[in-house]
Amino acid sequence: MTSATFRNDPMFLRNQFEGDGVFELPIIRRESVALEEIALTGYDKLSSGETDQIVHFFLDDYKFESLWKDPEPRIERLKRFRAVLSPDYSLYTEMPLAVQLFNTFRSRWCGAYLQSKGICVIPTVAWGQPASFWFCFDGIPRGSVVAVSTVGVRSEKPLFMQGYLEMMRRIMPKAVICYGEPFPEMTGKIIPVDYERTNHYKKRFSIAGETPFFVWKTYTFDEPVTKGRGGAGGKMPKFPGWDPEKPPGKDYEWRGRGTPASGKGNWYNSKTDTYFHPDLKHPDPLPPHWDYNPPGSGKGYRIFADNSYEKKIFELFLQNGGMLQ
Repeated sequence: MTSATFRNDPMFLRNQFEGDGVFELPIIRRESVALEEIALTGYDKLSSGETDQIVHFFLDDYKFESLWKDPEPRIERLKRFRAVLSPDYSLYTEMPLAVQLFNTFRSRWCGAYLQSKGICVIPTVAWGQPASFWFCFDGIPRGSVVAVSTVGVRSEKPLFMQGYLEMMRRIMPKAVICYGEPFPEMTGKIIPVDYERTNHYKKRFSIAGETPFFVWKTYTFDEPVTKGRGGAGGKMPKFPGWDPEKPPGKDYEWRGRGTPASGKGNWYNSKTDTYFHPDLKHPDPLPPHWDYNPPGSGKGYRIFADNSYEKKIFELFLQNGGMLQ
């Protein structure tokens, strides 16, 4: 292969598909999806033979990295199934925003590529901190059927709901396939898919105004097969409260030039190398919050009174309220 051939290879450029948004994320075309019965099977269980199901990627990323690197050998196996959700490459809040953007691009590109091969594709929607809202909903036409997962987000419900409501506003999906138990606050036409770890577990669901239907899911191993959202560690501390003089947890000591009320210092935990800083009188546009810095988090996070949080990134993004204007 010559240098010129390599440089112009579409699999190197990844520019085969029409793009959407400022980052030109590949568009996954809106599909006509029958919603009477929805059942999912994991990409790591393609040998199950249950081809009437929809393939999902709510798994650790390494289990489907090959679909990005070399998709062609996987096409024929995926064609046998009813449909395929686009790959769920992770958007953990600990990841730099650039990695979250790249993983969103990969998800859309793989979905568009599978569509180009004649496979019915349903977009999987994922988000990280609010800053990811600038791109994580691009490439999905309004009125599409989409898929989300609530597995592993119970401890980070405010962050999940913030992204979910923004998704509903932007995409206005025809229906939402929900892998896991839906939250009561989730709006729209929800199609829940049970993930209980039992063989051939059967449960009846119904949607308001729709005929009840059955959802099946099969597991064969006792190992974790799904991943959560939000932080890679699975949990973010709650808002420590409105009293800056009170330590945010056990083993924290104040280190600073003034008292905790002065805000000149931090509550530090030497055992975990973690610190909190009370910023309860922050001027607009940011509301009162605590800064939280665990090891390896870069600039850390802001935790707000409703227990939602966002990663601290450059001020241009914050001035735009987490949105590209």
